[in-house]
Amino acid sequence: MVKAVRNSNHELLRIIAMFMIVFIHANRFLFYLVNGKTAFVLNGMVNGICNIGVTCFMLISGYYGMKFDIRKFVRMECMMITYSLAETALLYAVMPEQLQGAALLEQIVKSMLPFITRKYWFYSCYVCLLFLSDHIQKFIDALKQKEFERLLFVLFTLLSVLPTLFYFEIVPDNGKGLLHMIMIYMTGRYIRMYRDVKLPRKAGILFVFLWIINGISHEIPIKIGQISHHLCKDNSITNLMMAVILFYLFKELHIRSRFINKAAANVFAVFALNDVLVTVVMERLLDSGFKSGGGVTGFVVLAGTVTAVLLLCLVIGAVRELILGRTDRWLGEKAEHVVTSIMP
Repeated sequence: MVKAVRNSNHELLRIIAMFMIVFIHANRFLFYLVNGKTAFVLNGMVNGICNIGVTCFMLISGYYGMKFDIRKFVRMECMMITYSLAETALLYAVMPEQLQGAALLEQIVKSMLPFITRKYWFYSCYVCLLFLSDHIQKFIDALKQKEFERLLFVLFTLLSVLPTLFYFEIVPDNGKGLLHMIMIYMTGRYIRMYRDVKLPRKAGILFVFLWIINGISHEIPIKIGQISHHLCKDNSITNLMMAVILFYLFKELHIRSRFINKAAANVFAVFALNDVLVTVVMERLLDSGFKSGGGVTGFVVLAGTVTAVLLLCLVIGAVRELILGRTDRWLGEKAEHVVTSIMP
């Protein structure tokens, strides 16, 4: 199969997906800034769309395909160790009361071993997929189209449709686990192999409709006893449909930008650093006595903070690559040499 050439269309979507991820983390501060019905509507709006960020990211990875490379793994692990240690240092500097004794030791250990400790759940899933990618592709290549479609139908039913309809999950991770990520990755592969088409314009209307349904569901969940069920989860079928539609819409764009491509190469800095940076900025802002008036102004401040944090993380990633990129590549080459010398 001819490998698709990655252009700026989906690189821009990756950055937007990161924006969604940062916003969903920052949204816990919304009710400190916005009051009443305005908060109700805005909270539904944010939660109704921002949980599709990870799914969009994985669909892109599946569409273009991943191929295991020990050098890439070593570079990524070095990169995440750097970011994680920086996150720990920042937390210790601004909130030392939260990192004392065993808590500090645990944080340092996780920072030195981000992959195997699952400090960042998506990063660990992504690396697992990197290790499995060649085997997944061989498995897919062995399937006929109809067999592939039946497999995806079974996976969608078990991992997305049933949890959406009935709340209960066969794999209890809200879609934040390896099996769900494999399903999304394989969906991206399927689109590339068999459904590389153009969606009708009405797909955008369906996207907005699903967004509204998601937002209403989040703010008015189904409650039965201790159960509270809404659609804004990673494994929700509405989220999956929205992510697929958005993926197709961006596929039809014609964007070529070196700046976008270089920025998108640093998105893992956003995964690692966004939560602590949002927390530090927002808590300092609130502690300073900032008053938003409880209206839309507070939401604009929150959105501005999210944008600033996203841009800062991308800049940090670019600076780190400039300083340590050559070292990462050297370590990757050494690791590849060691692995190839001991493997049969």
